[in-house]
Amino acid sequence: MKIAGFEFADGARFQAGKHPDANVVGVHIEMLREKFKGELTPDDILDDAKHDNSPLHSFFEWDDTEAARQHRLKQARGLIRAVVAIYTSPDKPAQRMRAYVHVAETGTPHYREMQHAMSQKNTREIVLHRALRELNNWKRQYGEMKEFAKMVEVIDQLQIEGRADKAA
Repeated sequence: MKIAGFEFADGARFQAGKHPDANVVGVHIEMLREKFKGELTPDDILDDAKHDNSPLHSFFEWDDTEAARQHRLKQARGLIRAVVAIYTSPDKPAQRMRAYVHVAETGTPHYREMQHAMSQKNTREIVLHRALRELNNWKRQYGEMKEFAKMVEVIDQLQIEGRADKAA
């Protein structure tokens, strides 16, 4: 099979100033992959991107202070996502569940305690919409693999049920 062109993946997030043409970026990365005999590493990308004339240059923060801050924010998000709460109730055994969930409200994205987020109509819809979007992204990435055919069927069924719930 031959690559016909390149696009950015749905939902891909890049810093401001990124190169707007995914095909230029993809062709350049493909050239690097070929240069390194088919094996490309993040270091290869970074070494190329440090040059001002690279089409990859604008995808990186070159101010070390700001880059460190962004890295620490990424670590903070990871820490929030890593915390698991142990919920108990008199009639059920203890249950481990993610303690916090990201709520991407317009203008004020933040994290909320999972139970609280799911108990509010607006934030529940935001969280469920994001979860379904992530499932669809997974499906786009792996859905063609026969080993995951049953999982794809479940994702499709969830979407059908979700549409039926909204129509009701």
